[in-house]
Amino acid sequence: MKIRPGRNSKKPTKRHLSLRRFQKALGVAPSLEASGDKRKTKVVGGSDLCRLSLWQWVYTRLEPKRSRLKNEIGEFLGEKLVAEKEAGRPVKLVRMKIAAIGTRLLFRELVKALASEKM
Repeated sequence: MKIRPGRNSKKPTKRHLSLRRFQKALGVAPSLEASGDKRKTKVVGGSDLCRLSLWQWVYTRLEPKRSRLKNEIGEFLGEKLVAEKEAGRPVKLVRMKIAAIGTRLLFRELVKALASEKM
C-alpha cells in the first residue's frame, strides 16, 4: 500500500498495489512482446536482487526434499515443482514459475494480514 497526496485535495490517500505490480517489483512478472508471428515472454524490470533471492529460495528450500518447508505452502510448492520437473520441463523455467507462484501466495497472505489488521 502506498500513501500519496491526493491529486486535488493534497490530503494523504491510500492506494493498494496490485498483484501484477507486486510481482513486477520482485522481478518475476513476465512481459509479453509480440510482433507478427513471433511471441516472446521475458522478465523485464523489477529487482534483480529479489529475483536472485527468490531463485535461491526455490533452489535451497523447495527443491531438496529434506529441507522443504513444513507448512501447507511449502508442501504445495514442492509437489508442484516435482510434478513440473517430472513432466520434462526445463528446470530454470520450472524454478521461475514456482517463484512466481510463491510471490502470488505471498501477496495473498500479505493482503489477508493487512485486512485482518484493519479490523
